[in-house]
Amino acid sequence: MWMKKRYVLDLDGLQHHAVVARRGDETTVQVTDGAEPVSVDYAFVLGGRAVSVRIGARQQLVHLAAVGDGGKVAATLDGRPVRLTVMDELRAQALQSLGAAAGSGTIAADIPGLVVEIRVAVGQQVRLGEPVIVVEAMKMQNELCAAVGGTVAAIPVRTGQTVNPGDVLVVIEPEPGA
Repeated sequence: MWMKKRYVLDLDGLQHHAVVARRGDETTVQVTDGAEPVSVDYAFVLGGRAVSVRIGARQQLVHLAAVGDGGKVAATLDGRPVRLTVMDELRAQALQSLGAAAGSGTIAADIPGLVVEIRVAVGQQVRLGEPVIVVEAMKMQNELCAAVGGTVAAIPVRTGQTVNPGDVLVVIEPEPGA
C-alpha cells in the first residue's frame, strides 16, 4: 500500500505543492501546482550533500542544509542561494492560520458577527495594539486591535456587514522591521 504525504514548499516567496508517496523502498514525488500532477525525478549526488532534480525537461542541482526548527532550509538552486521552507501540508495550514495572530498585518474574523464600527481609514498609520475595528458576535462587542504597527492598506468590509470566520476585516502593511 502506498503511504502519501503532502508538502508545501515556499521557494523565494512562491508556494509549491508536492506529494511524496512511499511503498517499501519505492518513493515517488509529484508536483501538484497545476491541473495535472508532474512527476519529479531526483537523485542524491555529491555524497548525499545535494539533490539533482528533474521536473519535465528542466534539471537543477539543489544543495540543502536544515536551519533550526520550522522547516527552514539553507538552499542553493544551481549555485544561487534561495529562501526555502518545507512543511507538511497540515503544519503549513496551521502556521498560515496563526499568521494573523502572530504578527501579520491581516486581521480576520474568528467567528460569525456583524461589523459595528471601523475606527481607521485606508492610509492611516496605526500602532501595535491600537483598536481598529469592532465586531459584534453573540451579543458581545469585540474590539480587534492591530497586531503590528504600520499603515492601513485595505478595509474590505463596511459597517453593518455580516462576516464569517476567516473573512479579512483589515489589512495593515507592517512598518519595516516590525
